[in-house]
Amino acid sequence: MRKLIFLLVFLLLAGAYYHPASAQRQPHSQAVYCELLGPSQGIGFSYDARFKKGARDGFGIRAGLGLGYAYSSSILTFDLDGDIYNQMFRLAVPLEINYLVGKKASKFEVGAGTAICADRYTSESGAKPETAFGALPYLSLGYRLVTDKGFLFRAGVLPFYNFSSNNLRIYPYLSFGWAF
Repeated sequence: MRKLIFLLVFLLLAGAYYHPASAQRQPHSQAVYCELLGPSQGIGFSYDARFKKGARDGFGIRAGLGLGYAYSSSILTFDLDGDIYNQMFRLAVPLEINYLVGKKASKFEVGAGTAICADRYTSESGAKPETAFGALPYLSLGYRLVTDKGFLFRAGVLPFYNFSSNNLRIYPYLSFGWAF
């Protein structure tokens, strides 16, 4: 698992430092960033690019990898088929189509996607660990700032619907990264 995370971070950073001559004429149409909460479900790394080369706004795509952890006390637990678990580890792969609109450095972003999740439930009570897979469809609504030097900041909210527990939740997100 650590090797996979290291490889993903390495590839994202390597892509960020690759500057062919044509990329210099098309500033800030791609980005890599670290995200807290949101579709990463904890902490994650993502790559984002506009469909139209050189565009700083319009339609784009985002893909990433996130890791999350949740611990519940004896009051709040995860109940799976009658077994009680108090820890959950999550691997999330957010995939999203988004749209940026705005002038200059500040943009409003709206997106729709899904976070494909693999969860591992464990318990201190000795119950056999369980693994579950699922997808969390979501919308993202937020603010994006990309400075002329490439610094990227994102903040917003993420409403998503959890089909397995049949509820709607709203998570905030915060991202820092680099646009190129």
